Amino acid sequence: MGTKDPYYLAADPGLHTGWAIWDEKGECLDFGTTHDYAELHVKLESLPKDTIKVVIIEDYTLWFHKAQKQAGSKMPAPKAIGQLETFARQWGAQIVKQNSSIKGIAERLTGKYTKDPKTGRATMPKIQTHVIDAINHGEYYLIQNKIKEMTL
Repeated sequence: MGTKDPYYLAADPGLHTGWAIWDEKGECLDFGTTHDYAELHVKLESLPKDTIKVVIIEDYTLWFHKAQKQAGSKMPAPKAIGQLETFARQWGAQIVKQNSSIKGIAERLTGKYTKDPKTGRATMPKIQTHVIDAINHGEYYLIQNKIKEMTL
């Protein structure tokens, strides 16, 4: 991570959790994807506990019209959210939850798309989209809070 400390952490939670970190001025320091809960725990544990002040999490809601499709699910997103919130509380960081509906706006602000904006077709395998979603959630927060300017 170099000499700059992480200040913001953004996550797209699930069994495969995308994450990204920025310094206090909004410069992206690192990003990646964890592939299970143990790996997420190790990643969160490795971050400096005294420097992260804001944790941005894509929120999860089980909508009635999608509930049957989720029958039998181990509910990976809420489990990952629980881990993220626990670490955030231990760090004394502010927890910011964002609705998944901001993804379209965030993609337009950042220019980082997981689907072709014209065709709606995926531009990458689903497993790779989590890190892009985490970056978009973090960038959206930074832009909305005037910590960073749009680059487009």
